[in-house]
Amino acid sequence: AIFQMLFGKSIIVLRLITAIWIALTAWMIYHVHSQLSGQTTDRHLDAAPVASGVIYIFMTSIFTFFGLSPNTELFFTLGTIIALYLILRHDGYGWLLLAGLLLGTGFMIKYVVLFDAMGLGFLYLLLLLLRKKDWHFWISRCAIMALGFMIPFGLVWLYYRQMDMGDTFWFFTFDLSAGYFIKATWQLNLLYVIDCLMRFFPITLWFFYCTWHWRTTGMEMPILAWTWGASVLVIILLPGKLFYHYFIQMMLPLSLLAGSFFDHRRTPKPALAWMRNPKIGYPLVITAMVVILYFQKKDFIDKRDYPKEVAAWLKEQLKPGEKIYTGNYQQIIYHLTGTESPTPYVHSSLIWDAENNRALGIDRAVECQKILDQKPRFILFNKKLPKDNPMIPALQSDYQQIMLFDKQLHIYERK
Repeated sequence: AIFQMLFGKSIIVLRLITAIWIALTAWMIYHVHSQLSGQTTDRHLDAAPVASGVIYIFMTSIFTFFGLSPNTELFFTLGTIIALYLILRHDGYGWLLLAGLLLGTGFMIKYVVLFDAMGLGFLYLLLLLLRKKDWHFWISRCAIMALGFMIPFGLVWLYYRQMDMGDTFWFFTFDLSAGYFIKATWQLNLLYVIDCLMRFFPITLWFFYCTWHWRTTGMEMPILAWTWGASVLVIILLPGKLFYHYFIQMMLPLSLLAGSFFDHRRTPKPALAWMRNPKIGYPLVITAMVVILYFQKKDFIDKRDYPKEVAAWLKEQLKPGEKIYTGNYQQIIYHLTGTESPTPYVHSSLIWDAENNRALGIDRAVECQKILDQKPRFILFNKKLPKDNPMIPALQSDYQQIMLFDKQLHIYERK
């Protein structure tokens, strides 16, 4: 919302800003790696930190569901990695308060950041123990970070409370999240993790290699990567949804430790050493970039943009003030036509997906009637109408189908 307010609603601009956001995250990964490995002064030793940042950019660029859509995870990860940098770099109360504020702001974007905070908190306690600080020192600093974490939540809660919407805020922050969980078998969870990890081979190979050979560069980075990774993996798997973009949260600890493979202090055996040869590595990186760009072009530029065509047709028909309802079709139609959704549940799955519908506690019939009461001129439904669609009687009596777009999108117009 802030980006749109500052830069307008151009889709290309929003994607460009997201790309810059990813670049900033990678830059901070570079600095965190430098802090953890002690490579902050000698410029000759910068290969491993740079590798960690580049790995993160590659991981978010390879597949549609990781980086090509501006998913929530891409945004809160920047705050998380900056908070980690502040924890590693500073002991002062002000900096630690800022670290807590960043994590707390991330929590307000998505509650899963709580598990990042747990993993980073464990690292901070470990660092204090290694530095042999007394208990007064670590309790005071942990308390100041916890205070910072709570401030964004407290401010937003007060904002809603003064509008007499405290219960609504509580529902969408906690009750809804608790109701969003479904049960997934351990086999599905295991297959999901293996699938995600194998997609990024040989990055995962470097990660496990650096874990096994932890003594070469010290234990701080492996401990951080595994405790942080294990913590976020819990919340990635716990909802049972197993969406691929959830794995973006795991990319920070994964890229940090995997980049350590390129640390000059490591001497891998010939079977792996060739990967660090610039004469081989650089051509492979350039080839990978070209391949990624080719598939992105093939998937997103060469393919026919049906929602854009539908939106262009609707825009020609619509008169000022008229409304549309996109049903179970793409909600970007509202953005492209400059119209407002007639329901607060803009994403089609919230009303029409049974699991999301149950979690939100939506009475589908009541919500559909609210939409119909606004008399939208056009109503869209993709493929066949759901059998339990409470809009069917109104569509049969008050609307008529005027177009079948792409052999699956039914467009109804009010009589």
